[in-house]
Amino acid sequence: MATFKQLTAPQLHADKTLERVLDALGHQGDPRGAALDVLGRLWTDLTTGHLADWLPGENQAGIGAVRRLDHAWLRLRPVTEDSEPLYACDRCRRVVAVSVRGVCPTLRCTGRLEAYKPATETDGHLRRLYLTFDPVPLRAQEHTAQWTGEKAAEIQGEFVRGQVNALSCSTTFELGVDVGELQAVVLRNMPPSTANYVQRAGRAGRRADSAALVLTYAQRRPYDLARFAEPQRMIAGEVRAPIVPVDNVRIDRRHAHSIALAAFFRMMKEERGRIWRKAGEFFLPDDTTGETAAHIVRDWLTPVPDSVAASIRRVLPASVQDEIDVESGAWVGELDRLLRAAGQILEQDVTAYSERRDQAVAARKYRLADMYEKVIRNLTHRDLLGVLANRNVLPKYGFPVDTVELRIPQDSGTVSGQLELTRDLSAAVHEYAPGAEIVAGGQLWASAGVYRLPDRELVSRHYTVCGTCGRYREATGPVDPTCTACGTSSTSAPRRYVEPVYGFVAARGPQRSPGQTPPRRSWYGDVHMSTDTADVHEGTTVFASGHTTAWSAGARGEMVVVSEGPGGAGYEICDWCGWGRPHARAGSRGTGHPHLLKDTQCTGPMRVVSLAHRYQTDFLQIHLDPLTAFSATQETLRSGLYALLEGAATYLEISRDDIDGTVHTGTDGMPSLLLFDTTPGGAGNATRIGEHLAPVVEAAHARVGGCECGPESSCYACLRTFRNERFHGLLSRGEAVVLLDALAGRSIG
Repeated sequence: MATFKQLTAPQLHADKTLERVLDALGHQGDPRGAALDVLGRLWTDLTTGHLADWLPGENQAGIGAVRRLDHAWLRLRPVTEDSEPLYACDRCRRVVAVSVRGVCPTLRCTGRLEAYKPATETDGHLRRLYLTFDPVPLRAQEHTAQWTGEKAAEIQGEFVRGQVNALSCSTTFELGVDVGELQAVVLRNMPPSTANYVQRAGRAGRRADSAALVLTYAQRRPYDLARFAEPQRMIAGEVRAPIVPVDNVRIDRRHAHSIALAAFFRMMKEERGRIWRKAGEFFLPDDTTGETAAHIVRDWLTPVPDSVAASIRRVLPASVQDEIDVESGAWVGELDRLLRAAGQILEQDVTAYSERRDQAVAARKYRLADMYEKVIRNLTHRDLLGVLANRNVLPKYGFPVDTVELRIPQDSGTVSGQLELTRDLSAAVHEYAPGAEIVAGGQLWASAGVYRLPDRELVSRHYTVCGTCGRYREATGPVDPTCTACGTSSTSAPRRYVEPVYGFVAARGPQRSPGQTPPRRSWYGDVHMSTDTADVHEGTTVFASGHTTAWSAGARGEMVVVSEGPGGAGYEICDWCGWGRPHARAGSRGTGHPHLLKDTQCTGPMRVVSLAHRYQTDFLQIHLDPLTAFSATQETLRSGLYALLEGAATYLEISRDDIDGTVHTGTDGMPSLLLFDTTPGGAGNATRIGEHLAPVVEAAHARVGGCECGPESSCYACLRTFRNERFHGLLSRGEAVVLLDALAGRSIG
């Protein structure tokens, strides 16, 4: 039940309105006290008196007693020329049905209500639309890379024909799509650069005879608000020349694979008349010969034909050729490994669904058996090139180079066979971790575990993070509990991680609609530098104060993304089938659990592990002067780090999701700020930050210095993001300013 000691916003509105009514009546005395007294008596009548039926009450779990207006008491009446008069405010133009002493009910409006009769010349814009426009049903649909190519094309066709009139799109709609008379584009966040804005906004208004509306919603995030404050930098800004790093080993290796496979397919067609278009034809044994096409690729490439080697040398930079060892042909081993792994995944899926089909036949459930037969057909008839791209063999659109799939059981609904849920592994260890949920195809999908192959163990390592200095260490065996940087002996339990390189599996059974509650999201953990084996080059930045800050940058820093589960407790993963759950949410420790791929129980041992992904990328290490390094707290270091990332995103027009950072402790125990590209292999962003460090620091200072939150705290407008959620309690706008001033030399002297 509401009280009047602490007023809510609606109560405050009623209080102020009643004060103005009392003033119009010529009330003498304290208007606020009289208003509160009247409202209190009205509330008593509405809850316990003769008007109580208007506001029935009920108890809701977690909230308590609540009341709401009984809609059955409401009566609607049309507004016509003969109906009772309406009233319009002479100041704010609000139209209302009742006038009390001519007081406008709009909060803080001092206007007076006057009689109002709607007429053609006085009709407002919205009223004219309501009276003259024909109602059109609104049907919205997703258009994202999660759909198969066929389904995405089908949705696009429905949109062009007007059967779907609103598309919720990812950036896949940014290029290569022309839908003709597109009337409006609504951007749910600020694009990372002017070029992206032009591409997305330019979808609308492509026909000269149509007017277009482009609406950009600025979220309460540092980058969005910075662009909202200076819209001309986005709308009329310069489109910088695109940067294409051609020496990304992860991407270039795929191009070498594409050259080799193209030559292999061409030779097999010309000399043997063999063509493979479907995944099952290429990865499963031939019914006649028993030969598996994917297995003979390595034989054909041993030794590498001269024409293939010459093509690879012509396409790849010399540095990449040395990295993958084109001269000796060692790169063929990686291609063969990827092909065999993709074949094993398909074979295991077909075997699992074949067993279910046979069980259904034995139980005389022929309709169920027929469904499983169709699932097998869907798996084996997938487009071969698409499967090769999703299995990291061939290049594909976009930068992700270590993609894994959240495998949806094909018997989980009508859209299950039309979705391809893939993520870069560095994001998938969080977003696809057991227990995490995502929305795709209008359904909510929950991860049930880690996909495993029968004869292949997941890569596993032991690791530790020093609780005193933050130094990260890892090894294939148990890690020495004594920190090599500060000498502190660890008192926490040893940790181990696995790399889920074969992806994840969604829970089986009917899926539910997302509803109004957001899906559970998981981003627990941090990113660490394991080794800096890159060719590091040193640099210094001279600020206006004359102070210099040293930095070093490299192209192959070894990063480890670690997902440690809710509360940092890890995940329980079955050693046999891969079924898993967050360790912090685990209930009773029973003797079994559902098998991840079969309709049976599994009794495999459960092991508590973290999930991780190792990759090399570009990095920038900013070295602090000794005084700052010794005196800076974790609060100062983390706050300054995330301020720099926001400054870099703003000044250099880098998508905030493309860069990240961490506090790195070296072997000497000294902390430094480590910024890196989130793209495996690197995209050159970290190096650009180092080359423009002075203006980046200034942009960061402007961002945190002008925020409205308290200097001792932070908010999503200055330092906080979803990814740094575990550090929100540490982040302080004031501490960020302290570190930025130290970098720029403002605090010296």
